[in-house]
Amino acid sequence: MKKVLFATTALVATAGVAAADVSFGGYARFGAIYIENAAEETTMESRLRLIVTATAEADNGLSFGAQTRYQANEMSNGYAGNAGFNAPRFWVSTGGLEISMGHVQGALEYMPGMYAGSVGLTGLGYRDIVYNYAADNYTSGAPGRQGVDVKYAAGAFSAHLSHSFDNAYNGNFDRTALVVAYTMGDYSVAVAGQDSDIVGDTTWALTASGNFGPAAVTLQVADNDGDMKYGVSASFEAGAATTIIGYVNHDEAIDDENYGVGVKHKLGGGASIEGGVVSLGGLAGSTTRADLGLKFSF
Repeated sequence: MKKVLFATTALVATAGVAAADVSFGGYARFGAIYIENAAEETTMESRLRLIVTATAEADNGLSFGAQTRYQANEMSNGYAGNAGFNAPRFWVSTGGLEISMGHVQGALEYMPGMYAGSVGLTGLGYRDIVYNYAADNYTSGAPGRQGVDVKYAAGAFSAHLSHSFDNAYNGNFDRTALVVAYTMGDYSVAVAGQDSDIVGDTTWALTASGNFGPAAVTLQVADNDGDMKYGVSASFEAGAATTIIGYVNHDEAIDDENYGVGVKHKLGGGASIEGGVVSLGGLAGSTTRADLGLKFSF
């Protein structure tokens, strides 16, 4: 997905850093989106995301890295939107251990199976996400919360610990989350817990996934400070190039259901046609969203 555009031998003041690489990757998408009851129900949709990654490896085997993300979106009225870089994150890694600081990624955001039901070109509201973004998550084109991530993987086991600090920039509250995951063949399970100062934040979450022939099924549940959200998603390979994805869940916070279905057809070379339609529940009733367009990765 990511192509290295240039690599250069680093000229460093200290011995020990052997070489450095800079790579660019990301994706672009463009199409149309429909949002029921919006001021402009059908509008253009576009996004350019560029990820810049710089890495270096020391003679002792330690790997160092820094990464930032540039993103530009259209506005809901169809005009060009704001664009910019987010705050960078920095890391050092060795073997299966990675420690990073700066722009926090968030353990729940990167939990295995959390995004298994995302549909359409844009995600269409991402109501398939059971933790409802009530935790730290990596943001694009904005500073984001600052903190630390510690990730470890060994064989079938993996763990991700994240912490964001209590300071004025972070909103004078902190969060600590831990995800532990285990994979055995075609089946995997992940469990998450979070300690947070914020009312409404996620307390715990669970995902369980399995492959059954051409279908991949994921069960998801989260306790969002007493409001349970639970559901199931599935993807089905309808041929060599086409994937059908669907989800349904119930959210106690709105006492309603969310559900949707999407299609992705690969064109080759990292390009695809993607679209979907969803029904998003709400206290005042459900609304429909739909999108369709082209996406390519580089």
